[in-house]
Amino acid sequence: MKRREFLQRTGWFVVGASLVGLPACSDDHGNSPPPMDGQEPEAKGTYAFPQGVASGDPRAASVVLWTRATRTSGDAASVTLRVEVSGDSAFTALVADRLIAATADSDFTVRVLMTNLAPATSYYYRFTAGQDQIIGQTRTAPAANADVQVNLAWVSCQDYSAGHYGAYRQLLVDDDARPAADKLHAIVHLGDMIYETRGDGFQGALDDNFQVITLKNADGSDRLVPAFPSGGGTGASGNFARTVDDYRHLYRTFFSDPDLQAARARWPFIAIWDDHEFTDDCWQSQANYTDAQTLDEPSQTRRVAASQAWFEYTPAQLTGAEGAVGVDSQAKDFAAVTVTDAAFTAPDADNFVAEANNKAAVGAITIYRSFRFGKHVELVMTDERSYRSDHAIPEEISSQPGFLARRNVLPLPLVELLDQGKTANGGNPPPKIPLGSVTIDNPRVDSPPGTMLGAAQKAWWKATMKASDATWKLWGNEVTMMRLRIAAAESLQIPQDLVISADAWDGYASERAELMTYLKDQGIKNVVLLTGDIHASFAGVVYDNFDVPSPTPVACELVGAGVSSNSLFSFFKLATDGQPLSALVTVDATSVGGAKFTENMNLLLRSGPLAAVTYQQTLDVNTANTQAIAANPHLKYVDTNTQGYGYAKISADKVEATIVTINRPITAASSAAGPGVKRAANFTIPKDNPAGMTDPVFTGTKPFPLG
Repeated sequence: MKRREFLQRTGWFVVGASLVGLPACSDDHGNSPPPMDGQEPEAKGTYAFPQGVASGDPRAASVVLWTRATRTSGDAASVTLRVEVSGDSAFTALVADRLIAATADSDFTVRVLMTNLAPATSYYYRFTAGQDQIIGQTRTAPAANADVQVNLAWVSCQDYSAGHYGAYRQLLVDDDARPAADKLHAIVHLGDMIYETRGDGFQGALDDNFQVITLKNADGSDRLVPAFPSGGGTGASGNFARTVDDYRHLYRTFFSDPDLQAARARWPFIAIWDDHEFTDDCWQSQANYTDAQTLDEPSQTRRVAASQAWFEYTPAQLTGAEGAVGVDSQAKDFAAVTVTDAAFTAPDADNFVAEANNKAAVGAITIYRSFRFGKHVELVMTDERSYRSDHAIPEEISSQPGFLARRNVLPLPLVELLDQGKTANGGNPPPKIPLGSVTIDNPRVDSPPGTMLGAAQKAWWKATMKASDATWKLWGNEVTMMRLRIAAAESLQIPQDLVISADAWDGYASERAELMTYLKDQGIKNVVLLTGDIHASFAGVVYDNFDVPSPTPVACELVGAGVSSNSLFSFFKLATDGQPLSALVTVDATSVGGAKFTENMNLLLRSGPLAAVTYQQTLDVNTANTQAIAANPHLKYVDTNTQGYGYAKISADKVEATIVTINRPITAASSAAGPGVKRAANFTIPKDNPAGMTDPVFTGTKPFPLG
């Protein structure tokens, strides 16, 4: 009872369904909680559900329901809610009917774990307060032995002020047009559900000329995040969320979007976090806003606040969650802890900082978990922030002149050397490393190799991948696994290979090779990574080791664009303005009928810098291709200037996937129509043959240089 009382104070309830069905209440009762003795029924409009409804973590016999209920008067008193679940939209076949309470302790959010449900079944649910009501729809997963096709979408990166959430509206429109067998069963959200920053430099979208503009919502209001309740933190980072109320404020703002609300009311979401649910490019409880460990960098109190708000606003089952047969689930509900922002100590042998406050902050919640969808799908969701080690090249080095950005466009040999730590050079790492015209001490000479997953999660991942007998193992993977290389070109003053992002798996190549070699050695087949984070679209093959002469294909990766965030191309376009690299990123091709800002970056990644600079000089793709090399031969698809979503149909013998690029969502769409599809790239991945992944088949306009 003590645990139950604690959970209910955090808005967490468990309700067992009656599969025989309960008699539905008649309309005479108003479908509302009864008034207290001596009180008049409350008027309609007394209560509101400003963030809509949602469901999440569907399993064969359970799903989590969510809402936030408030009094329109602003009164902080608890709200009595009636939650009903039915097998039909008319609510004539109730399987659950329960009174619960939304309280200020959980920011008036409630999460209801519905158990004893039937597999592969659509349910309708509604929350009622007084005369006010909201309705949602959800669906359970098929039974583990069901030989059925599974249809999933995946999304990420929804910066509120950078774009509208038209990708969700397009999802709704597209799904309405699909045949019944292909309609979506669930949405996988790979993180950046919110962004923790606001204010100058962080709010605003880019127009067609890459100028910052303020978007307007459908009602004419500015699409900006209001000031933080606490005022937020300030410093080199601008204005960032600092307290639990600040993070709650972000969820309330982001979840007010009508397109997101419509999608959350239609389908169950399976969510994991990336960095912006806490702080940009974070690792463990450490921020990266400045170049050294100054006072605002160790952020244990913010980590706990962010975790609490995520737990309150995400319909996820953690404690008690099922996993692959024979593998113990390690997922764990949030539990409040008291920490201070203490300086980090040196990492331990597993590259985890065991300083007491960091350990407590990270340990307050565990969110990695897996899901089974019938006979053919095991969905494995990892947490790639809480246990990862520091970036290979410390920011105090990568912020020096000669580097484009702190964690982007970094020298591949240096990144890999420092990632290997004390294991580099056969266990004899160089004590000094060259840095431009000087030599500095190797900062990783005594460090363990870098890690993205951490020791415990890595062991769980391996055990889950090996134990699952599902045909396909889908990995909900936040950051890009495939190498994204800018090839060296001495004539262009690019003396060595560069990596696009050392915050992705390219910055943790030692562990990438370990995991992918494990798949090969254990004979684990049919692994497909669903990836977000990078605000671009890629597809291709993942090798066991990208650094050996003859690598073995072991998996395929599908990288979907962000929902609304400014694209990877736009970041590089702005970062290289006025610099020699600019021509490798964008070219004005209007004189030959092309775009003013042609995405030459696509050609750079496909065919290398000489091809890209040749196009800049000639504006002729055929001539550029005479200088092409296999810059990233594993890539099947490159589109760096996109927003949209991904969709996959998984069956016994193949995965059919579509990466959808929408028209730029800088205008609020009508409620009945999405922003429209600019292009869709379609892929087929055959069973037992990752190298057999097809080249894209397009509908709509092809991206440069294919179009």
